[in-house]
Amino acid sequence: MENPPDFYRIMSLRLSRALSDIGVNRWMVRRRRRTFLMLEASETIFNKLQGRDFTSFYFGSQSEGTTTPGLNSDIDTLTCINIINIMSSWSEWEAGRRNMLMVKEETCSPQHYLLQVIRPDSPEPVIHSSYVFHVVDSKGRVLFVNTLFGFFTQLISIKDNLLYYSSGPSHSPYKMYDIVFAYWCRSLPQECQAWFERPRPGHWPTPEMLRDIRECGCFLVPDGYFDSYYRHVEWRISPSLIERTLMFSMKTVQLKCYVVLKILKSHVINPLLDNEGKLTSFHCKTALLFAAERLPSEMWRENRLMECIVYCLKLLLGWTKTGMCPHYIVAGVNLFHGKFTSRQLANLSKILSNIIDTHLVVLAYIQADDLGNRMFNTNIITVRYSEGLHISTKNSLCRWLSVFAHFRFNMFFQLILPETSDFMPEDMISFYGLYLKTVRTYVHELPFPLRVQYFDYVFRQVLSVFASTAASCCIRNGSVVPRNILCLFESSLDTDVASSRLKLASFLVCHNELERAADVLNDVERRYDDSVQAVCACNRMDPLDTEHHKPLCTTSVVNNDDVLLTNKTALCVRYLRQEAFCAPPILHYEMVRGIGEDINHRNSNERGWMNWAVVDSLPYLYYLQYLTFRDLGQRGRQRQAVLNLNNCFFDASLSSHLYHRETYSNLLGHCLEMEGLPVLALQLYRISVEVMPRNNAAHWHIHRLNRSYEI
Repeated sequence: MENPPDFYRIMSLRLSRALSDIGVNRWMVRRRRRTFLMLEASETIFNKLQGRDFTSFYFGSQSEGTTTPGLNSDIDTLTCINIINIMSSWSEWEAGRRNMLMVKEETCSPQHYLLQVIRPDSPEPVIHSSYVFHVVDSKGRVLFVNTLFGFFTQLISIKDNLLYYSSGPSHSPYKMYDIVFAYWCRSLPQECQAWFERPRPGHWPTPEMLRDIRECGCFLVPDGYFDSYYRHVEWRISPSLIERTLMFSMKTVQLKCYVVLKILKSHVINPLLDNEGKLTSFHCKTALLFAAERLPSEMWRENRLMECIVYCLKLLLGWTKTGMCPHYIVAGVNLFHGKFTSRQLANLSKILSNIIDTHLVVLAYIQADDLGNRMFNTNIITVRYSEGLHISTKNSLCRWLSVFAHFRFNMFFQLILPETSDFMPEDMISFYGLYLKTVRTYVHELPFPLRVQYFDYVFRQVLSVFASTAASCCIRNGSVVPRNILCLFESSLDTDVASSRLKLASFLVCHNELERAADVLNDVERRYDDSVQAVCACNRMDPLDTEHHKPLCTTSVVNNDDVLLTNKTALCVRYLRQEAFCAPPILHYEMVRGIGEDINHRNSNERGWMNWAVVDSLPYLYYLQYLTFRDLGQRGRQRQAVLNLNNCFFDASLSSHLYHRETYSNLLGHCLEMEGLPVLALQLYRISVEVMPRNNAAHWHIHRLNRSYEI
């Protein structure tokens, strides 16, 4: 391997370039990691505000930056529940806390433990318990079963009419999310301690890394050993934080090696196994970790990428022949056990041997991410084509990260807002003051740039609510709106492309400052180009569904480190009831959309926002333009606004981004009323009710029109 053949060198460079084009490059990896670290902080803060001592983590390929669009990777989340003190020895008992002792039985696999329930008032075992998730074993010990989280996830799924997915320790109502609940063990178990003492070359992991890793601890996840009689009470060691620390230390070329292994696994190896035992991404990661430790640093170069991949494949091949795939960190674990039979390992060995013997030529036939064409087409036209694809892919991934981040940030912020539904304005100020203090407290662990960016983003969200609430009080009381309220509006504008600016414009319309409102609306229309992606945090959009993302605009590549990409997303505009006088009167009906039994037909998420007025940004822009130009007497621009509003439904690319269709229909119907077409408006309201018969304010408009016009 000292002198790589020219073929390997050339193909390594081509493969490396192709991987860079599809998002496996230093810039995109950094962007992914920054985004998901901020999401971890956001979810942890939300839990703290809800009184839950939970810490959220994003693990796996999405946060590592080791995926491509063609791999279609899911989102791996882990929620660490801190209310229970996990004891690896009696010296770690804490008074007043719920304590559980890790117990190792001879029947347990090397990676599994039992959790014995310990008294909070004395370092003694609990003898009797009537709790349904406690069982007493043959030795009289009260053990905590691992089925708790799956049981409650199933209940939530049934209650909200969602599907239920379960795989190992993951229990989720969403197909593309792996949600794991776990407990943290501050002391590394004995099985992990051996890893630190194992002889290794020394260049990786470095002594500094090993020192930091000792402080990571590990998680206990609810996953029993597959063929254990006691698997319902066994908990598996998961050194996920250690693994992430190791992955975050890797060079980009090492990450590219791992991605190619996963591409081969998904598109070549597993399809040939005919639904037999499947090779997993974790098997590939294990091979990479051993390779990173054993291969010298000078091997990990772009022009030797193919050699590194072959080395990892040979590691896997050797393990298939011995039937033993060791865990990189936890001693005594065979990752093949329970995954493959001897016959299946023999088949896997043949597939790996063939890939190695043919010098990875199979990569030329991989259609996912157009990898084969990107590697083997070399003429000038194709090079330009590849550069265009690189720009396109970069835009696509940036937009997806932005959409996902905005969705998650605003979903959690929106879940906090219902707590203020009945607050007086001064009470809201106190609540959000505490909210910002909590945010500042829990973002201190983030790297400095992320800490500032995230706090600024949350601060602008809060300012937007403050400004609209204060202005609404002034309008309601007929008092003069002070200048500092306008300053609050202006300070909150950069939450996204449109929503905060539309709230400012709406206030100006309600305050009869029409010329200024027209200027703001024109500014929003200019910003809202074809590359802007609508984002709805009301659980009506799937941020992982990239099929409905808008066509890419190749001129809008973002080369800065603005994680949130606020200039390319448009959030829904929401009004709490305290903000009602800053919204047009037609939206007041949205705040009382529930009629009769409607309230009982809302899921847990809808119970909060359906008491507000929520509207998609783009149709709201056109509706406000209609009101503004109508009152200004600009008939031509008024007609264009209503045509644009109507086009939101008939243009498929716009219609697919309408998440509050019933509210959109009500705005369009109201425009038809003001145009002197009440019959058409009534037909529109009735169609809206047919499509969404419950929790639809169109019922009020039908009643209002029937009474006013006797239609």
